[in-house]
Amino acid sequence: MRIIITILAISIIANVIGLAVAYKYLKTKRQLDRITGSLIQTRAEYNKQFGKQLLFIHHSVGENWLNEGGLKDSLAGLGVGVHSVTYGSDIGQDTDMSDWVSKFNRYFEKMLKYDIKPDILYPGDMENDIIMFKPCFPNSDIGAEGTPPGNPLEKDRTVWNYKSVFAHLKEQFSKAPGKSFIYVTAPPLVPTETSVENANRAREFNDWVKNDFVADYMKRTGMENFRVFDLFDILADSSNCLQPAYRRSETNSHPNANGSREATGRFLQFLRENDLLKPERAQ
Repeated sequence: MRIIITILAISIIANVIGLAVAYKYLKTKRQLDRITGSLIQTRAEYNKQFGKQLLFIHHSVGENWLNEGGLKDSLAGLGVGVHSVTYGSDIGQDTDMSDWVSKFNRYFEKMLKYDIKPDILYPGDMENDIIMFKPCFPNSDIGAEGTPPGNPLEKDRTVWNYKSVFAHLKEQFSKAPGKSFIYVTAPPLVPTETSVENANRAREFNDWVKNDFVADYMKRTGMENFRVFDLFDILADSSNCLQPAYRRSETNSHPNANGSREATGRFLQFLRENDLLKPERAQ
């Protein structure tokens, strides 16, 4: 009898503890839901002031560009809301060239709806108008020409592997003719972080994607929804390395504030030249 009573007592205590934990969990979840709901509502009101929404997938160089370079504030002043996605998100976590195909394949719909961390999406039918993506600067250290047709998922940095990335991405771009996709080339490196040959190959690839790929894409699809902003060209010197005026140090390839500000001015000009500042919704 004592054993039965003991078992019953333990069972009752366990159930009470379980109910208490469940109650605490549900209470916490309701609180989080209220906070999330409030944030979504606040963001919805904030986003209404912009005629366009731009998603920018980037890491540290992009973060400096948005803040030190004044890109975010400059775009806001022109009616473009910036939605920054970087480390800590499925969309922003990995930004090497070998990551883009799987990223666009898996998270394309999420890119269209992404508003703000932690992965909060737009309510209703609102979507981003511009999808801008940039690889990190180590991707400008291209070690070999490679072999055609290349492998878009291969981590080896070769010209042909890079070209194969865009051979696959064009299928995603063509699925959304109403959206604008902007590829921002990886910035150049300081001389201590690359070689003459590798830096030259970076220039070769960027020229290819900016000229040959864009022209071929437009010819094949009849669409003008993919463009290239050549950040590499803006920041590079005659040796295809980061200009001395834009360096933080001789071992740091993050462009300094001067480089970021130069990129901002050139990017705003780029948007105007490509008619990407025209509003697509009522402000």
